[in-house]
Amino acid sequence: MTIDIVLVHIIIALGIMALAARVADMAGSEPRAASKGVVRSMQNATPRRVTSVMWLLAAVIAVGMASGCARSPGVSSGAAGTDGTVRSHRLAESATLPDESEDEADYDPWHSFNEHMFSFNHDVLDGYLVKPAAEGWSKICPDAARRSFARLINNLDMPRRLVNNLLEGRPVGAGREVARFAVNSTVGVAGLIDVASLMHIEPSEADFGETLAMYGVGTGPYLVLPTMPPLTVRDAIGRGVDGALDPVSYFLPFIANEAKSIVTAVNERSLNLKLFADVEDSVLDLYSAARNGYLQRRQRAIALATEDRHEEWAWARSSPVAEPAPQAASSERRENPT
Repeated sequence: MTIDIVLVHIIIALGIMALAARVADMAGSEPRAASKGVVRSMQNATPRRVTSVMWLLAAVIAVGMASGCARSPGVSSGAAGTDGTVRSHRLAESATLPDESEDEADYDPWHSFNEHMFSFNHDVLDGYLVKPAAEGWSKICPDAARRSFARLINNLDMPRRLVNNLLEGRPVGAGREVARFAVNSTVGVAGLIDVASLMHIEPSEADFGETLAMYGVGTGPYLVLPTMPPLTVRDAIGRGVDGALDPVSYFLPFIANEAKSIVTAVNERSLNLKLFADVEDSVLDLYSAARNGYLQRRQRAIALATEDRHEEWAWARSSPVAEPAPQAASSERRENPT
């Protein structure tokens, strides 16, 4: 079984945070066995210096992990689909948001860490690695071929959507996923052509973070990790579980699986070059725009999934309308003769 790169990133990021806390603690305490000169230098170490060292360490580790990025870093996953549109076909519609307050929805206690990591992901990884690769890929590979490849990868991601539809209590959504996979894998040539959408069999885009939300799990703090798009703690846990539902990772060697992730990330970025550029040019605070946009889209997606589940089980809640008894009707005619 291949270790999912998402779990590796989460473990390394948490390790960096723990190491930073340890170094800060050492800087504030006097080591017993240290010489006076070392003690004096440790006491004079400022928090800024310690933070700079830890950010340098985080940058070195993140660059080493850049080859395993699963998506274009710095931009929320769900921003756009393979055709440059919003991923879910219902996200543009209005819906009642879940019972999450604004304070909880915008909970960002790790703002300083998140903003630095967002800048690293966007300015360094995306600016110097992913975006140039995507621009080159868009020049040598036709648009139709890139979109067909994106549909192929999306078709292979069916188990994740199927399992989460079932966990969310949405059997109709699960049936749609099975139908889409059967149609696109046969008539659609392994998913290169989205024939199911032409037949109005729409995808659901269910994930485990959404499933946790529908079971009442809170969002948790907003979180940005190296080489990954914006998340919340709940969605980071969900991505780890979803990674275990990827059937391809069980058959490909580790290097081949990471190569697939790189090509997928570059291909997706190449399909959204103009969309990303428009967003970057239209906002002043890109970090806040990415955070708020991601959180709002997640709220809408969860609300719409809840609405879908409500509609699928509406028949079980409806009670048959009682018909008037024949005797009552005849007595009424006797009292009011025409």
